[in-house]
Amino acid sequence: MAEGVPASPSGGGGNRGLHSGIIQWLVDNFCICEGYSVPRCLMYEIYVETCGQNAQNQVNPATFGKLVRLVFPDLGTRRLGTRGSARYHYDGICIKKSSFFYAQYCYLLGEKRHHSGDLVAFEKSTNYSSIIQQEGTCEDHSPVKTDPVGSPLSEFRRCPFWEQELAKKYSCKMMTFLADEYCNYCQDILQNVGDLLTSFWKSLQQDTVMLMSLPDVCQLFKCYDIQLYKGIEDILLHDFLEDVSIQYLKSVRLFSKKFKLWLLNALEGFPALLQISKLKEVTVFVKRLRRKTYLSNMAKTMRMVLKNNRRVSILKSDLHTILHQVTLDISKKALAGDPSNKDDELEKNSEMKCLSSLISLLGTSTDLSVFLNCLSSNLQAFVFQPSRSKEEFIKLAASFQLRWNFLLTAVSKAMTLCHRDSFGSWHLFHLLLLEYVIHILQSCIEEEEEEEDVGSVKEMLTDDQSLVQP
Repeated sequence: MAEGVPASPSGGGGNRGLHSGIIQWLVDNFCICEGYSVPRCLMYEIYVETCGQNAQNQVNPATFGKLVRLVFPDLGTRRLGTRGSARYHYDGICIKKSSFFYAQYCYLLGEKRHHSGDLVAFEKSTNYSSIIQQEGTCEDHSPVKTDPVGSPLSEFRRCPFWEQELAKKYSCKMMTFLADEYCNYCQDILQNVGDLLTSFWKSLQQDTVMLMSLPDVCQLFKCYDIQLYKGIEDILLHDFLEDVSIQYLKSVRLFSKKFKLWLLNALEGFPALLQISKLKEVTVFVKRLRRKTYLSNMAKTMRMVLKNNRRVSILKSDLHTILHQVTLDISKKALAGDPSNKDDELEKNSEMKCLSSLISLLGTSTDLSVFLNCLSSNLQAFVFQPSRSKEEFIKLAASFQLRWNFLLTAVSKAMTLCHRDSFGSWHLFHLLLLEYVIHILQSCIEEEEEEEDVGSVKEMLTDDQSLVQP
């Protein structure tokens, strides 16, 4: 092993070798330290990420906890935090400052404090401020500079397993230097985004702010915001079917939330109309990214199901059986609508046809895009094409979505009662189909509203030009 590279906790040689590797990993990275505590889930998360590609050799949380107590037999347990955000902590240990994972631990600790919902209470309960003040009480701890929302500014989330493997393969010293430099480069970019937002809005004079707050000026800059957010979205996650890591998706979600927070902080004290306009656009941006990261996460899991021929075969067989059950016949009658209404003829059984076409694809392809393209085609036929106006589209979209949700829920109920073997596969498929329909319909509504905003600005410009012409 290259010098300076920590041992991976996923050792070989059966359970004994595996447990020995974890014990050594705990000894190398943690130490007894009175007055300090480490969140249990955070400790296990670092262990799991350290295992990396050796995921098959991971131990479960219960076994990991037993090994922790084997290394630190007098360890206590405390439940810290406020109601709704309390977490169990190992009391009496801390991570070593010399640990390869120290920076990652500090980042994760700050991130979890940020998402706890009660930063002040959580900070007091974990005695985090005393850690900064009592520097030197424990030789293996040092303060971490944090921003106002609680996440470290000086550290960037690392991928320790990859760095270890590359350090073994190439020069350890060079790899460590390169990884440090590149992470600093990434951190600088992220930090500069926040600085750019703050510096622009805080530099505006009062008369400029009042001009920007006028409705037609707000409308113009709204068009620019749309282009900005689309550009950021394309860079971060152009297509949710891209094969990206779970950690990357977490980073995208965190960045979008921070972006919104930076903007809101920068706009504090500005006129209400301007704040409302900016808040609306950035909220759409955050929600769209959240949908895409959620879909990307589910797509990664569903791909594994589609590659398992046995699971797909059982799922397809069970779905064919369920579609002919009496329980679903009841739901079909409930969804049939008013027979006297001609519009219902178009909608009648559209969701059943859609689901049947998707079931027929099971076993024929492992490419997830084939299923989603099929679903898109059905939405095009049953919702988009029949719509002659925005109001009619919203009505048809809401109707289809209600029927679609009702049908998928009925199938889930039947799966729970009679087909336990395929319930897990169906649950993933169900969530993906549900969220994809929501994403497509919601994105269409958002794009139409954006086009209307652009159109209204063009109309204003046309009217203004006609007024100045002789």
